[in-house]
Amino acid sequence: MKTQNSERVHIGIFGQTNSGKSTLFNYMTGTDTAIVSSIRGTTTDPIRKAMELTDFGPVLFIDTAGLNDGTALGEKRIAKTKQVIDKCDVFIYCLNLGDDRKILTLLETTRKPIIYIAGKQDLDEGLEIFENYKDLNPLKINIKLKDDRLKIFDKIKKLYQKEDLSLTKSLVKEGDVVVLVMPQDKAAPKGRLIKPQVMTIRELIDKNATAISTNLENLPSSLARLKDKPDLVICDSQVFKETSQIIDQGTRLTSFSVLFSAFKGDINYFVESVKRLDYPLKRILISEACTHPPIDEDIGTVKIPKMLKNKYPDLEIEFNRGDDPIDYDRYDLIINCGSCMFNRATMLSKVEKAKEKNIPMTNYGITIAYLKGILDMVELPS
Repeated sequence: MKTQNSERVHIGIFGQTNSGKSTLFNYMTGTDTAIVSSIRGTTTDPIRKAMELTDFGPVLFIDTAGLNDGTALGEKRIAKTKQVIDKCDVFIYCLNLGDDRKILTLLETTRKPIIYIAGKQDLDEGLEIFENYKDLNPLKINIKLKDDRLKIFDKIKKLYQKEDLSLTKSLVKEGDVVVLVMPQDKAAPKGRLIKPQVMTIRELIDKNATAISTNLENLPSSLARLKDKPDLVICDSQVFKETSQIIDQGTRLTSFSVLFSAFKGDINYFVESVKRLDYPLKRILISEACTHPPIDEDIGTVKIPKMLKNKYPDLEIEFNRGDDPIDYDRYDLIINCGSCMFNRATMLSKVEKAKEKNIPMTNYGITIAYLKGILDMVELPS
């Protein structure tokens, strides 16, 4: 239950207003987290509840506002609900009397698994809902029966094939010695390591590899104490160039951000897209998943813009954070952070939208390595 939300399978509950979404949410999670009412538009912002499904793993259930909300704030609520679509790995759709086809089409275009629910089986209208949508093979759910929710859990396990995702992929094998170069800037939480560093160390331990952590200043002495050169060096992207100048020729080098480019997104598209920096640019977007206040040495708002301005003095640079919507057509290039706070589905949705618009998209680590002329030296996870 300590798994962060960004590493959970996201399961969104969708449907019309008063289709029983919040009731189903509470039923599946065994809580009264969502307010249940017959008043239309009761659910406003998405409501989240983390759970652990037996023989599956950590999940995040998300209750959403009705997609036909006609209240005064309906448009804003529907916009919030549509943002959730991008984040979801699986959809649960609560069918209702009336025309659900238009809303269903919106979900079906994502090509993600959909579990159709004919709820309200404890009410007279339940049978009619089931008969209206029999062609979708919906699950008949009666919330008065405690174990009916197991039908949904079983369906999730059958429909969603969990990827065996690894941060280091084939770059690290059992018995390898890996040196981690981890400078701590002002954005790092006091007394703690940032998430990419923690996740990398954890994976190296799980792979039965040896992790040696140091900073840039102590890197030479750390390497000198090793009998043999390390099998891999992983550094913070901000010290790519400096690290490459210290390690022996032939030592494999990558960065935490590069690892996350493959873990969260489409590394092949990111590497191809970064070449757009070879041509004149008018306007780019720097997009961060975190919403921490920018600081004077921030990589996204200070260091990368400075590097870009050295190459293109007249370049317009805009920023967005978190779930802020992106107007893709405005930009010649989009540069994402490592996206450690986004789940993979969110990042892949952004990539797909960029591809549809033919807009190049890359990330911090690949951008820095390319601007410093060392991307060809960097090991890419595959």
